[in-house]
Amino acid sequence: THPLGHMLHYEGNWNITRFHLLPDGRNSANNHAELRALLERFNTVATATLGEDSPCYLVALQSPNQDKPHRYRTNRLKKRYNLTAGWEFFSTSDALTYTVWSGDVTWKTKGFNRLLLHIYQSDFWDILWVNKENGAVFRPYDAGADISQPTPEALMARISSFYGWMPQDGRGFVTFNQAQMATTKF
Repeated sequence: THPLGHMLHYEGNWNITRFHLLPDGRNSANNHAELRALLERFNTVATATLGEDSPCYLVALQSPNQDKPHRYRTNRLKKRYNLTAGWEFFSTSDALTYTVWSGDVTWKTKGFNRLLLHIYQSDFWDILWVNKENGAVFRPYDAGADISQPTPEALMARISSFYGWMPQDGRGFVTFNQAQMATTKF
Protein backbone atom coordinates (compact mmCIF):
# COMPACT_ATOMS: atom_id res chain seq x y z
CA THR A 1 0.00 0.00 0.00
CA HIS A 2 1.07 3.62 -0.26
CA PRO A 3 2.76 4.86 2.93
CA LEU A 4 -0.31 6.73 4.12
CA GLY A 5 -0.59 6.63 7.87
CA HIS A 6 -4.32 6.06 8.14
CA MET A 7 -4.12 3.08 5.77
CA LEU A 8 -1.02 1.26 7.05
CA HIS A 9 -2.64 -1.07 9.57
CA TYR A 10 -5.26 -2.23 7.06
CA GLU A 11 -2.66 -3.89 4.87
CA GLY A 12 -1.08 -7.22 5.75
CA ASN A 13 2.42 -6.56 4.47
CA TRP A 14 3.63 -4.24 7.27
CA ASN A 15 5.20 -5.05 10.62
CA ILE A 16 3.27 -2.43 12.53
CA THR A 17 1.94 -1.53 15.97
CA ARG A 18 0.60 1.41 17.93
CA PHE A 19 1.84 3.11 21.09
CA HIS A 20 -0.27 5.49 23.17
CA LEU A 21 1.90 8.01 24.97
CA LEU A 22 -0.36 9.64 27.57
CA PRO A 23 -1.59 8.02 30.80
CA ASP A 24 -5.01 6.41 31.08
CA GLY A 25 -5.56 6.40 27.31
CA ARG A 26 -6.16 10.15 27.31
CA ASN A 27 -5.82 12.15 24.08
CA SER A 28 -4.74 15.40 25.73
CA ALA A 29 -2.22 16.41 28.35
CA ASN A 30 -3.54 17.77 31.65
CA ASN A 31 -0.64 20.18 32.17
CA HIS A 32 2.67 21.41 30.77
CA ALA A 33 4.63 18.62 32.46
CA GLU A 34 2.53 15.98 30.69
CA LEU A 35 2.90 17.82 27.39
CA ARG A 36 6.71 17.87 27.82
CA ALA A 37 6.61 14.17 28.68
CA LEU A 38 4.52 13.49 25.57
CA LEU A 39 7.08 15.27 23.37
CA GLU A 40 9.88 13.26 25.01
CA ARG A 41 8.00 10.02 24.32
CA PHE A 42 7.30 11.03 20.70
CA ASN A 43 11.02 11.63 20.26
CA THR A 44 12.05 8.47 22.10
CA VAL A 45 9.79 6.22 19.99
CA ALA A 46 10.69 8.01 16.74
CA THR A 47 14.44 7.79 17.36
CA ALA A 48 14.16 4.09 18.26
CA THR A 49 12.07 3.50 15.13
CA LEU A 50 13.94 5.61 12.59
CA GLY A 51 17.42 5.99 14.09
CA GLU A 52 19.18 9.21 15.10
CA ASP A 53 20.54 11.21 12.15
CA SER A 54 18.82 8.87 9.68
CA PRO A 55 17.88 10.13 6.24
CA CYS A 56 14.10 10.04 5.95
CA TYR A 57 11.22 11.11 3.79
CA LEU A 58 8.76 13.43 5.48
CA VAL A 59 5.36 12.60 3.97
CA ALA A 60 2.21 14.73 4.28
CA LEU A 61 -1.26 14.10 2.92
CA GLN A 62 -3.28 17.08 1.65
CA SER A 63 -7.02 17.06 1.15
CA PRO A 64 -8.94 19.39 -1.18
CA ASN A 65 -11.50 20.06 1.56
CA GLN A 66 -9.07 21.71 4.00
CA ASP A 67 -10.20 24.96 5.56
CA LYS A 68 -8.19 28.15 5.07
CA PRO A 69 -6.05 27.85 8.26
CA HIS A 70 -5.18 24.22 7.42
CA ARG A 71 -4.20 25.17 3.86
CA TYR A 72 -1.99 27.94 5.25
CA ARG A 73 -0.28 25.55 7.70
CA THR A 74 0.17 22.94 4.97
CA ASN A 75 1.73 25.49 2.63
CA ARG A 76 4.12 26.55 5.41
CA LEU A 77 5.01 22.89 6.02
CA LYS A 78 5.66 22.32 2.31
CA LYS A 79 7.87 25.40 2.13
CA ARG A 80 9.78 24.73 5.36
CA TYR A 81 10.68 21.14 4.43
CA ASN A 82 10.80 21.63 0.66
CA LEU A 83 8.02 19.09 0.09
CA THR A 84 7.04 18.27 -3.47
CA ALA A 85 3.93 16.57 -4.82
CA GLY A 86 4.62 12.88 -5.28
CA TRP A 87 1.30 11.53 -6.46
CA GLU A 88 -2.46 11.87 -6.15
CA PHE A 89 -5.04 9.23 -5.40
CA PHE A 90 -8.81 9.14 -5.41
CA SER A 91 -10.61 7.89 -2.32
CA THR A 92 -13.87 6.17 -3.14
CA SER A 93 -14.97 6.31 0.51
CA ASP A 94 -15.19 10.11 0.58
CA ALA A 95 -15.02 10.89 -3.16
CA LEU A 96 -11.99 13.18 -2.80
CA THR A 97 -8.63 13.30 -4.53
CA TYR A 98 -5.69 13.55 -2.13
CA THR A 99 -2.18 14.80 -2.86
CA VAL A 100 0.82 13.16 -1.22
CA TRP A 101 3.71 15.55 -0.56
CA SER A 102 7.19 14.41 0.46
CA GLY A 103 10.68 15.71 1.02
CA ASP A 104 14.09 14.64 2.29
CA VAL A 105 14.84 15.29 5.96
CA THR A 106 17.19 13.92 8.60
CA TRP A 107 15.55 12.61 11.76
CA LYS A 108 17.03 14.32 14.80
CA THR A 109 15.72 13.92 18.33
CA LYS A 110 13.84 17.11 19.26
CA GLY A 111 14.40 18.47 15.75
CA PHE A 112 10.70 18.25 14.86
CA ASN A 113 9.10 19.27 18.18
CA ARG A 114 7.15 22.14 16.59
CA LEU A 115 5.64 19.77 14.00
CA LEU A 116 4.90 17.16 16.69
CA LEU A 117 3.07 19.82 18.70
CA HIS A 118 1.00 20.71 15.65
CA ILE A 119 0.13 17.03 15.22
CA TYR A 120 -0.81 16.77 18.91
CA GLN A 121 -3.07 19.82 18.50
CA SER A 122 -4.67 18.23 15.39
CA ASP A 123 -3.38 21.03 13.18
CA PHE A 124 -2.02 18.33 10.88
CA TRP A 125 -3.09 14.77 10.21
CA ASP A 126 -1.44 11.91 8.35
CA ILE A 127 2.15 13.15 8.67
CA LEU A 128 4.76 10.43 8.72
CA TRP A 129 8.47 9.85 8.49
CA VAL A 130 9.90 6.96 6.45
CA ASN A 131 13.52 5.85 6.91
CA LYS A 132 15.04 5.95 3.41
CA GLU A 133 17.38 3.01 4.02
CA ASN A 134 15.13 0.41 5.65
CA GLY A 135 11.55 1.65 5.22
CA ALA A 136 10.79 2.03 8.96
CA VAL A 137 7.79 4.30 9.51
CA PHE A 138 6.91 6.67 12.37
CA ARG A 139 3.39 8.15 12.22
CA PRO A 140 2.42 10.26 15.22
CA TYR A 141 -1.17 11.11 16.05
CA ASP A 142 -2.54 13.35 18.81
CA ALA A 143 -1.29 11.30 21.77
CA GLY A 144 0.54 8.34 20.29
CA ALA A 145 2.23 6.86 17.27
CA ASP A 146 1.92 4.02 14.81
CA ILE A 147 5.28 2.54 13.90
CA SER A 148 6.41 0.04 11.31
CA GLN A 149 9.70 -1.81 11.26
CA PRO A 150 11.38 -3.60 8.35
CA THR A 151 11.40 -7.01 10.07
CA PRO A 152 9.24 -8.79 12.65
CA GLU A 153 12.26 -9.04 14.95
CA ALA A 154 12.78 -5.27 14.85
CA LEU A 155 9.10 -4.70 15.67
CA MET A 156 9.29 -7.18 18.54
CA ALA A 157 12.28 -5.26 19.90
CA ARG A 158 10.30 -2.00 19.80
CA ILE A 159 7.32 -3.65 21.50
CA SER A 160 9.61 -5.01 24.22
CA SER A 161 11.21 -1.59 24.71
CA PHE A 162 7.94 0.29 25.00
CA TYR A 163 5.51 -2.39 26.15
CA GLY A 164 4.07 -0.10 28.86
CA TRP A 165 3.00 2.34 26.16
CA MET A 166 0.82 -0.16 24.30
CA PRO A 167 -2.85 0.98 24.16
CA GLN A 168 -5.33 -0.61 26.54
CA ASP A 169 -8.95 -1.70 26.13
CA GLY A 170 -8.55 -3.17 22.65
CA ARG A 171 -7.50 0.09 20.98
CA GLY A 172 -4.13 -1.21 19.86
CA PHE A 173 -2.96 -3.67 17.25
CA VAL A 174 0.10 -5.65 16.25
CA THR A 175 0.37 -6.83 12.65
CA PHE A 176 3.23 -8.76 11.11
CA ASN A 177 4.14 -9.32 7.49
CA GLN A 178 3.06 -12.96 7.18
CA ALA A 179 5.74 -13.88 4.64
CA GLN A 180 8.45 -12.62 7.00
CA MET A 181 6.86 -14.44 9.95
CA ALA A 182 7.30 -17.85 8.30
CA THR A 183 10.56 -18.38 10.20
CA THR A 184 9.87 -16.20 13.25
CA LYS A 185 7.78 -16.67 16.40
CA PHE A 186 6.30 -13.98 18.61
